[in-house]
Amino acid sequence: MLAAYMAPSAAGAPLGGRFTPATAQRIGMIAFLAGMIGMITAITTGALPLFIAATIVAGAAQGIAISAATRGLLHGSALAERAPIFSVIYLICYSAAAFPSLISGQLSNIFSLPQIALGYGALAVIATLFTVLAARNPDTDTTIQADG
Repeated sequence: MLAAYMAPSAAGAPLGGRFTPATAQRIGMIAFLAGMIGMITAITTGALPLFIAATIVAGAAQGIAISAATRGLLHGSALAERAPIFSVIYLICYSAAAFPSLISGQLSNIFSLPQIALGYGALAVIATLFTVLAARNPDTDTTIQADG
């Protein structure tokens, strides 16, 4: 299943390059949410083909959204500034993945897999709403505004 998620993520990245960063983030997150809904439905119904298809959709969508967000964050940065920017991106991404995983692992003693999947679905809804409302394109104005 990891390959069904990660390979499309790598393939989704170039698709996001066809759009502005904000548009690609919105498209990617909406498609990711659709993939999550498909995965939750598949887990609940036991439909393996749906699960695989939804995993591919979610993976490609993640590639679109993450590459667009990275492109936006790196816009206008000098080569020497990119290592610290990537360090912060990786720290946030790995933390954002680790904490829900640790929590869901502990909750697996109390809740069923479909219930935990619904919790991840709720996180996907929140992230999608945030992205749709907050995604912005990088400022392309290269002139310095003087106070005056």
